[in-house]
Amino acid sequence: MTEINPITKTVTNAQPVANAVPAATTLLNTSVITIDATGLIVGRLAAYVAKKAITGTHVEIVNIEKAVISGNPKQIIEVWAKRRTMTNHANPEEASKWPRKPDLMFKKILSGMTPFGRRGKEALARVKAYLGPRDKINGTKPVKDSSKLKRGFISLADLCKALGGWNKG
Repeated sequence: MTEINPITKTVTNAQPVANAVPAATTLLNTSVITIDATGLIVGRLAAYVAKKAITGTHVEIVNIEKAVISGNPKQIIEVWAKRRTMTNHANPEEASKWPRKPDLMFKKILSGMTPFGRRGKEALARVKAYLGPRDKINGTKPVKDSSKLKRGFISLADLCKALGGWNKG
């Protein structure tokens, strides 16, 4: 198909584009998965959820307060307490804010595993973490759980309680 540009008087051969579909709509997966976090290791769970959220899957996590961090519980509490007290001496208001509620703590951990910018924000918006059980749980445990840990571990609920934050009840 030949077209003549009336302004420049040039001839172009324009071919119609077949199957012009935006690439972004074909890449996103719109399914929803639900994960019961009871006994799952937080880092492995966060890595799995981040991968799913970046690819477009909506993820719901229930019983997030029962997820565990492996290691010596005393050392874990010391590290997290120190992390909460770190400040920016130039401008203390710009210091990182580490929450003391298990669902928000998990979201903060998850934000470190997603890309910066628009893609990361969209991925975090696809993840919902809930305290306690929900009505419909049809998910499976996708990652290793704490049943085979040879070392100590501490749950997110116990960690938050030790930091002076969330207390169930």
